[in-house]
Amino acid sequence: MIRTLYFRIAVVIFIVVWSSLFLSSLLFSRNFRSQLSAQAEERLMNDAKAIAGLIGMAAPDRIEQTVSNASRLNRILHLQLFDESGNRFSPNPETACPGIGGKTVRYVLDGNVYSSFKDEKAAECYRGLVGLPVQSDERRYALFVSPYFTKQLQEFEHLRIRNLGTGLVISVVLTGIAAVYVVRPLKKITEATRRISEGDFDVRLNIRQNNELGVLADSINRMAGELKKMERMRQEFVTNVSHDIQTPLTSIRGFSKLLQQDSIDPEERLSYLRLIESESERLSRLSENLLKLASLDSEHHPFHPATIQLDEQLRRCVVACEPLWAAKRLEIDLDLPDVTIVADEDSLNQVWSNLLHNSIKFTPPGGRISVVLRDDDKFATVRIADTGIGIAPEHQENVFRRFYKADASRKNSGSGLGLAIVKKIVDLHHGHISLTSRVNEGTTVEVRLPKNKP
Repeated sequence: MIRTLYFRIAVVIFIVVWSSLFLSSLLFSRNFRSQLSAQAEERLMNDAKAIAGLIGMAAPDRIEQTVSNASRLNRILHLQLFDESGNRFSPNPETACPGIGGKTVRYVLDGNVYSSFKDEKAAECYRGLVGLPVQSDERRYALFVSPYFTKQLQEFEHLRIRNLGTGLVISVVLTGIAAVYVVRPLKKITEATRRISEGDFDVRLNIRQNNELGVLADSINRMAGELKKMERMRQEFVTNVSHDIQTPLTSIRGFSKLLQQDSIDPEERLSYLRLIESESERLSRLSENLLKLASLDSEHHPFHPATIQLDEQLRRCVVACEPLWAAKRLEIDLDLPDVTIVADEDSLNQVWSNLLHNSIKFTPPGGRISVVLRDDDKFATVRIADTGIGIAPEHQENVFRRFYKADASRKNSGSGLGLAIVKKIVDLHHGHISLTSRVNEGTTVEVRLPKNKP
């Protein structure tokens, strides 16, 4: 219980609230008492001086009567008069403070002015007491004046304490409610992350708060959505790999059974063997591409950037593909000015080879392919355009996904990994690749690479 976040938040809020309440009450009480004491002391001193003047002018046998008359005339003051022997004259003895200290009385009889406002050791019952010496004829008296509302001041202190107690109870209740309000979204977030860790990505947090918790909830919602998309892609990947492996294996198995028959003539046997060879090469290419992607995805993929002449590399790739484009009588246009960049040469060879093979594969005989190279201060741009069959708009955003094939005409033309490999290599070079296409008009792929070391 003590280690729970709810308890800790409740304790922290309670300490903060209670400390603030206590300190504010203490400061208010001190300021109030300080201001009230200064005003009360001044007024008591003025009243005491006036009463002392009356007593000083009274005859010795009329002094007690004078004190009584002064008390009746001013009902908010309590008067006490001491003679030189320490005898007290008080109009209301029952309300008098039980025994003002003899040292205090003697202090005033000696001609000094006393104020309990400045005496930190004064008894609680006569806080707010002033004393003045009074001279009447040959006799000296000590007059003490205090307000009748001294008790009310004490009750004010008790009221403050009661209010603090009430505030304590209220703060405990409000702290519990506040802690629930704070912890509830965290419990929802914890439950959501637990479900995500168990593979349930259909998680939506409805936390509409314009604070850090709201931002965290939105991030978790986005993360769950991305994980769900990745899980779907993983399932599609497994399905596609299984299909692309199973199809040639089925063909190889079928042709192998046919080859076991003695009645097959040599030409037909040779045809089956060529088909088996073709399907085996297809499996080999698939496994090679899968290994290539796995290597590119890993952190240990060999990546050796070096200074290369990009225009010469493109020319070599075009020449290497000559048997393919010459067989289809394709026209090749090259615009390759001198451009030098820092990149991994082997990886870029794979990029240009894949892109050129795609253009040659999907361009009808007699078509045209152009390779244009441009550069500026920071980037080199390679644009490969063809006059092929093109790609429909709804498929263009997915062409760089693994195992994606745009339409039925391409189902048997490859594994759908070529452009995914190209995209991964370009990303490793911190470059950018884009594709634009129109059906039956052609496709243009643009690769933009930084010229300096990635």
